[in-house]
Amino acid sequence: MELSNIEKLLEKYFEGETTISEEKKLKVYFTRETVPSHLERYKDLFQYFSKESNITATKDLKLKTSKTFRYSWIGLAASVALIAGIFLTKTTPSDPVDTYEDPEIALQETKKILNMVSQYMNEGKQGLVYLNEFENTKNKFIK
Repeated sequence: MELSNIEKLLEKYFEGETTISEEKKLKVYFTRETVPSHLERYKDLFQYFSKESNITATKDLKLKTSKTFRYSWIGLAASVALIAGIFLTKTTPSDPVDTYEDPEIALQETKKILNMVSQYMNEGKQGLVYLNEFENTKNKFIK
């Protein structure tokens, strides 16, 4: 085989574009006794591949192919629960609760609820005073 052809095949081989027949040609070429000096570094590589391709397994491997039966029930139970949840939920929209036809009553109820929210916010804000005191004390120690 021509040297230029071998160099092209080597380039294709290292790019991962060779076919199996081209790789066999390279193995045959590099298992010869005489190889050009600039291609000598590839000789060991292809000789190693040709030796390793002849190795076969001596021990039989037993693979467990049966899955445990109990795990299949989990998927089935989840599917049943999902389907039951979809069909047993209330699908008809109900009438809105706490709606008022009179705008004055609605305004009074809204003010009452906003006042209640404001009270809770103020109660939560009282605890933040301690954080301000902590910040002042920390600044004194830093200075």
